[in-house]
Amino acid sequence: MKESPFRVGDRVTVHTSQGGPQGLTVVEKFTHDGRCMVLADGSLWRADGKRQWSFRGSFYKGPTVEREAPGDADHIAKRRIVGRIRKFADTLSLETPLSATALRRILDAIEAEETATDKSPLPPGERVG
Repeated sequence: MKESPFRVGDRVTVHTSQGGPQGLTVVEKFTHDGRCMVLADGSLWRADGKRQWSFRGSFYKGPTVEREAPGDADHIAKRRIVGRIRKFADTLSLETPLSATALRRILDAIEAEETATDKSPLPPGERVG
């Protein structure tokens, strides 16, 4: 078998085919005579990182493992933060146990960031006041 491009201790990124980087981890060890790569998150991959170890199909469009690239950590952090904000916003209603003051602070922070990037989804006249 061809030697793996990865070594124990390498920082790697798990990439999805559509979404890009989804998680950072480290190569922990190799098993099965070096054919299986075990990552610190517990997942098992072929030593070349092209598919998960347990996947048996011939047409694979799942995640792959690549060396960590500049910007991967930021992309993953942003992806997780956006997901958390969406989950928070999805549970908001008038029955939410947050005070109007707390909600105002959240909205102020959002509007300040939108103003700083000049990317508000609302026209200036439609902003909450």
